[in-house]
Amino acid sequence: MRNFRYAIPMVALVPILLALTACAPASPTPANDAAPADSLALLTAALPETLNPLAGFDSNGTGKVNESLFTLQGPADNLPRIVPLLAAAEPELSADASTWKVRLRENIAFSDGSSFDADDVVASYRAILDPASASPISGTLSNLESVKALDGHTVEFRLHESQVSFKTALLIGIAPSEAITEHQLVEESALNRTPIGTGPYVVDSFNASRLVLTANPEFRDGEPAVKKVTYEAAPDDNARAQRMMGGGFDGTVLPPRLAATFGANPDFELAMATSADWRGLSLPADNPLTNDPAVRLALNLGVDRKALIDGVLAGAGRPAHTFVPAEYGDAYDPDAVFAYDQARAADLLTQAGWLPGHDSMRSKDGQPAAFTLMYNPGDTLRRDLSLAFSAQMQQLGIDVGVEAATFDQAEPRIGTDALMLGGGDTPYDVDTQLYKMLHSSYPAAGAYYDNPGRFADPAMDKSLEAGRTSSDPVKRAAAYRAVQRLYVAEPSMVLLAFIDHSYVQRTSTSQAWQGTGTLLEPHDHGTAWGPWVKVGQWVPRP
Repeated sequence: MRNFRYAIPMVALVPILLALTACAPASPTPANDAAPADSLALLTAALPETLNPLAGFDSNGTGKVNESLFTLQGPADNLPRIVPLLAAAEPELSADASTWKVRLRENIAFSDGSSFDADDVVASYRAILDPASASPISGTLSNLESVKALDGHTVEFRLHESQVSFKTALLIGIAPSEAITEHQLVEESALNRTPIGTGPYVVDSFNASRLVLTANPEFRDGEPAVKKVTYEAAPDDNARAQRMMGGGFDGTVLPPRLAATFGANPDFELAMATSADWRGLSLPADNPLTNDPAVRLALNLGVDRKALIDGVLAGAGRPAHTFVPAEYGDAYDPDAVFAYDQARAADLLTQAGWLPGHDSMRSKDGQPAAFTLMYNPGDTLRRDLSLAFSAQMQQLGIDVGVEAATFDQAEPRIGTDALMLGGGDTPYDVDTQLYKMLHSSYPAAGAYYDNPGRFADPAMDKSLEAGRTSSDPVKRAAAYRAVQRLYVAEPSMVLLAFIDHSYVQRTSTSQAWQGTGTLLEPHDHGTAWGPWVKVGQWVPRP
C-alpha cells in the first residue's frame, strides 16, 4: 500500500473537509419505496466477518441473535445500567469480588429448540478462554480463572483477582453447548455462518455483501413486529449517502459532516448517539521528542480540541482530555482537563530544550521536533483528525507527518511512530475504559495498542487497582478521579474527542414505528446500534 506524508496548514483543511460532502446530492431525490411495511433495510459501512458469539459477534449486551446474561438499559445520554437478561437476578459476589455466582432464567430455548441452561454458559466462556480456539475476544476474559456449573441454572465465575467491573464481561453472547466443539478454532466453527441463539432474530442468509435476519417465531416474548432486517454493506461513505438519498433503504450510518447534508431534507431525520468512543493519538516511547514528559504535556496544552470537533466532526463530539467522559457521573473529574494554552505549550517546549530555528520549526541538539502519525487508510475520520492535529502542531514548531498505514503495518512501528487510535470497546464500567490504557501491566498483558506508550507509574497503578477491586462505589469513584488527576499531570497520549455517532433514518420509518431510542454507544458501532439497537422491541404506531 502506498503511503503519503502530509504537513499542511489549518486553512488547507477546508477543501479537504468540503470534499467529504461533495458527492452527496444537495437537493431531495424522489425516494423509492424502502423495505416492506414489516421490514427494515439498512446500509452499513461493514458487515461482521463472523456471526459466532465466541469470536465477538453479539458481544456487547445487545445481541439480536445470541443474547447475553446481562443487557444494557438506560437513557441515551447516560451510562446505561447492566441488567439481567438470560440471568435471573443480579450476580452474587464474594466479599472481595473475586467469585461471581449467576443464577439463570429457566424455560428459555434456543432457536433450534434446545433448552438454555448452565452448560451453555460454561461451554461458551470456556471456549473463549481456551487458547486452542484463538478467540479474538479472549482478552476480555483475561481475569477469568475458571467457570463452572453449580447446578442446571447456576454458574460460578472465579477470577484471578478482584474485579468489580467483571459484569461487563457478562455481556458476551451465549451459544448452545451442543454446537461448540471442544478445542476447535473459532474460525472453523459452523457458528460463524449459522449461529444459534435465544434472541428475537435468526439468520436467514449471510454473505460478504448482505446479512438478513428474520423474526424468531419461537421467541419467548413473542415474535418481533419487525419481521425482517436486512443489512447491506457499502464501505464508501459517499456511496452510502448517495444510495440512501436514492431510495430503497430505511437508514444508514455516516460521518457527521456527511450526515449533516440530509438535515434540510424532510424525507430524512438525523439521529445522534452519545458515545464513550474516543479518538486520540499514541505517543511513541522510543521517539526522542514524545518520550519527554514536558513535550507530552505541551502537546496536550497546544491542541485546540474544540476547533477539531467543530471543523472535522461538524460539532458532533465532545472534547476528550482523559479517557473518562462526563457520562461516568461521580467517577468523572470535571477539573481534569488541559486548558488550551499555546503560549504555555511553547514555553514548556523551550524549557525542555526544543528551540525554534530560522523556519520556526523546533529542534534539540540537532534532532528535529518531529514524528510520524499513522492512521488506518480506510477511516476518513481518523485521517482528517490526523491532518488537523498536524496543522495545529506546525504552529508550535513541531513537524507531524501524516501517513496511511494498516494496523498490521503500524504494529512494528508503535515504539517510534504515533498512531491515531479509537477506544471504548466495552465502556460500561469506568474500569474497562481505563485499565488497559494506563496500567503498567499493559501492553505486555494485552495488545500493542493497549498502553501503547508503555506508560508506567506506581501511583497510577495503585489508583487503578483500588478502583478495580473496591466494592464501595464512593471509594471507586474517588480512585478514578485520582487516576484522571494523575493523567493530566503526566499524560501518556493526546486524547482529542469523544465521537457522537451520526445516523440518518427515513422519516417514514419513524412515522410508522415506535422505536426504542439510542444507548450510550461503544467504539464498535454502526447500524446494529443507533436507532435500531433494539429493533426487536419496536412496535407499529397506531
